[in-house]
Amino acid sequence: MALAAVSALLAIGCRKKEKAEPITVPPPGAASSDELTTAIGQARGIHSALAPSSTRWQRAFVLDDKRAVVTGEVENEAIALVTDNAGRTWRSLRRLREGWSTWSVGEDGSTVLTVGPRGQDRSKQAHGAAGAPPAVDPPSLFFAPFEAADLSAPSPVTLPELSRGARSPVNAVPAVLSAEIAALLIEPKPRRTTLVYAGPPGAPPVAPVVLPAQEQALPVPYGRPPALLSLRGRNLLVRPVPAPGAPLDAPRSVDGLVMSPAATSALSATPACDFAGWSIQLVPQPPDTTAVVAISATQTAVLKLPAKAAPGAAVGCAAGRIMVEVVAPATKELTIATCTLEGACVLAEKPPFRPSLEPHDRSVALAPTREGVVAILTSRAAARWGLYIAQSPEAGKIYDVPRVIGEGTGERGRIELGALLSFGNRLVMLLQADVTGTSRRGWYVAASEDSGLTWSPP
Repeated sequence: MALAAVSALLAIGCRKKEKAEPITVPPPGAASSDELTTAIGQARGIHSALAPSSTRWQRAFVLDDKRAVVTGEVENEAIALVTDNAGRTWRSLRRLREGWSTWSVGEDGSTVLTVGPRGQDRSKQAHGAAGAPPAVDPPSLFFAPFEAADLSAPSPVTLPELSRGARSPVNAVPAVLSAEIAALLIEPKPRRTTLVYAGPPGAPPVAPVVLPAQEQALPVPYGRPPALLSLRGRNLLVRPVPAPGAPLDAPRSVDGLVMSPAATSALSATPACDFAGWSIQLVPQPPDTTAVVAISATQTAVLKLPAKAAPGAAVGCAAGRIMVEVVAPATKELTIATCTLEGACVLAEKPPFRPSLEPHDRSVALAPTREGVVAILTSRAAARWGLYIAQSPEAGKIYDVPRVIGEGTGERGRIELGALLSFGNRLVMLLQADVTGTSRRGWYVAASEDSGLTWSPP
């Protein structure tokens, strides 16, 4: 009887083993809804409920070695992907929109979405009837603490009375002060700027803060906690965005920067890169150079590049270093400069990617790590496409031979890079690819624990 019982158990075990389905891995260049196979390793799928395949990723905030927020949009929706474990898992914040929208992230990871109405008739704004002020619908702010699974109810912004010639707050970027408080820069009169505050729904209004008349405020906050930039004559000034009810601090001057209309325009745009408490921007300088400006709430740095920045230069920042796509002085080829926040810069001895001899579209994503730097090239020429990675273990002086992530011809099977994030020595790629056998595309995540040498699902 004992022998019969053992035989029966063994038979059941064998039957279970026979029924177990093997884990299938898509062939090279192919993808299931759960996994993508690239030439350098596997990537894991992100559920389509988190981010539609048509999402255009626009800005990434890497807060530390674990937390990041990647923001973007589709035609009628604003979307943010959030991770608290360096890309191993993700959740999303989503909100339908009819007009414009902007995202911003605070020091504690609080995320704020600002949504405004569709574009209004600017001619009516500028020429109100009988000198009447322009009619402007106020934007609304949606708050989410870092751990939140969804955005809050809308908090409308109370706008001050607008005069003729006032600038409508279109595409206003919020300065995030906490999980419940943010500020927007409004220009109620020409060349007069006011900070207005938004808080939880139903909270009492907060008195606005009027900036000094002799200063020209720039519309985008920099750093975390947020810093306010302004111009006084030819001097660039920085001060913290004040908390509700607090006065403006005395500004500090940013030395080593020549301000011009082009420099002002550059600093009025969304920063090129954000990591930890820093925001990074490329600023043109006379006669024909580019400075890297790094701004936090308490520090500023102006770095001189060893070569001219390339048109539409890619910028990567993390681990206390900044990478910029530049034009090599001798060969005029596109290459990479890597700088520390202290101003020491290294120019690559040879470009990480060889120039193409035929017309093509190209874009580069850059990411420093604590032990090296990584560059990813997207290239398209006629029907051909390719995605390539080059890395340097020597802080950007010499790059290894580029490796293929994916390449092919035609639209089907194309792999695209959505974002490249650096968490210290851990790198994360957000990739888009066709789901094999369907007409759908999906988002996938691959991670590297060794500064880009090997890649696997996160």
